[in-house]
Amino acid sequence: MKNDEAVKAIAKRFFAVYDAHDVEGMLALCADDAQGRYAPYGRDSVVPIRGGLDGIWRAFPNAVPNFRVEVVEMLAEGNTVIIQTVMSGPIPADVPGIAKKAQVVFIPHAYFLRFNTQGKISRLDAYWDNTVLNSIKPSAV
Repeated sequence: MKNDEAVKAIAKRFFAVYDAHDVEGMLALCADDAQGRYAPYGRDSVVPIRGGLDGIWRAFPNAVPNFRVEVVEMLAEGNTVIIQTVMSGPIPADVPGIAKKAQVVFIPHAYFLRFNTQGKISRLDAYWDNTVLNSIKPSAV
């Protein structure tokens, strides 16, 4: 893709359907051979989006049914878009191992999306603040 605004528009659509919990809509914006990595799972955690990350995308609404995705900032250059988001939602009261039940949490995320020449996401890398997740777990002390 040549146009920064074109890739930003696709990225905005991706996060709009993510916010709507529409995994099929997310996948429609990804190349068939797209790869992804959730960095907190490890430096070498690159997996296919289909048959890999989409499993997490499908499970997340079950774990946090009312989660939201808010785009805070988006920058584009060439075929790459960097997006700052905040994922939020109430942690369900029946989740084991969570100390702050039913509390709404806000988790900052950074995404790097790379697009192929057909305007499909070919690579997705995500980073987030695990300290927020650690703060909702019970203390070991």
